Amino acid sequence: MADPHIQCELDFLDKLTVLLYRSALTASAGILSILAWETQAATTALVIAALLATTTVHIYDKRFRWLILGSALFATCWQLMGLWSPLAMGAALFAFSALTIKEYFCFQLKALLVTPVALGGFWFCYVFDQQQISIAFSMTGAILLAVAAFSKWRMPLHYDIGDKSRYQI
Repeated sequence: MADPHIQCELDFLDKLTVLLYRSALTASAGILSILAWETQAATTALVIAALLATTTVHIYDKRFRWLILGSALFATCWQLMGLWSPLAMGAALFAFSALTIKEYFCFQLKALLVTPVALGGFWFCYVFDQQQISIAFSMTGAILLAVAAFSKWRMPLHYDIGDKSRYQI
């Protein structure tokens, strides 16, 4: 997570990763809004968005960065193997839950703290075939992810990067 008071010179790759991260966060909101109805195609799209978001997020602490990225990598591998698809979906939802918690620390929007509950609730209801309730959780999660994405797009690009010298390898 970056410090908005520090403005480093951004190169092309810095700008590209910030734009890809924000785009993946935005796409996840749209994908989650249809996930309850178009599960198979939307799960694949959600896994791709999670992989894109987690590979381009700027977090100083490598332990958290790798935890979040690891869940997206697991989701990708599980989805590619064609095994139980809800597990891949759950891992991608975990990645977006963690990313919204990260964004909570940036924006201090208390509503973002509800995102893991909404995404976890959706996954639980989906797995146990409670479609009507899963739709409510899906739409709540989509709105919360859209709030996070909208908040990110309003910021200058350098806010996502902060002090480049503080990143752990």
